[in-house]
Amino acid sequence: MIISLIRAVILYAVAIFLIRLMGKRQIGELQPSELVITMLISEIASLPMQDNSIPMLNAIVALFILVSFEILTSALSLKFHKIRTIMQGHPVIIIRNGEIDVKALKKLRISINDLLSALRQKDVFEISQVSYAIFETNGKVSVLLTPENRNATASDLNLKPVDNGMPFAIICDGVYNKNAAEEAGIIKQDIDRFLKKKKLNIKNILLMTVNNKMQSEIIRKDKNK
Repeated sequence: MIISLIRAVILYAVAIFLIRLMGKRQIGELQPSELVITMLISEIASLPMQDNSIPMLNAIVALFILVSFEILTSALSLKFHKIRTIMQGHPVIIIRNGEIDVKALKKLRISINDLLSALRQKDVFEISQVSYAIFETNGKVSVLLTPENRNATASDLNLKPVDNGMPFAIICDGVYNKNAAEEAGIIKQDIDRFLKKKKLNIKNILLMTVNNKMQSEIIRKDKNK
């Protein structure tokens, strides 16, 4: 039992490391080659967990070879367009100016119901509102609405709103986030001095955000009890 537990922990750690090595993506955003590699990783890693007679080193070597192959093909795809097309395919326009490209749907083996479902997920319920819809290589549908159906922007209204920058989560659940602080251009001593003036302790803060204009927002833990 202990041996099985140790093998499972080691293989789990190796699998997590290799998935992180491949890059951060959600399952729905994986390219076909990445999805295949992910499935193979889970399959190969599960075998030594189920059977202690299988050498764990063999499984780990196979996992590293698979991920190395994926990294290599990804690098080649970035450099050579033809390889990228072979490995990932290319986006396909399925709606042009409110008209469905039936031939493209048949080629992609997408039904009208599937298309309507994808549009509804983009909050689009009328095809006539779509200027272009593109089936991406990761299986998702990108939609460009006609100009009259797009949300108005500040530039459309001749407005110039103040840009306060992105708020960075400096403290989350009582823990100081060094990386976020560096992105915001803040050092811990500044945070400590600021909290001291407010008579607050880091451990008592649920969330503290700071934007590029040094504007902060604090949510204390005791307010959420």
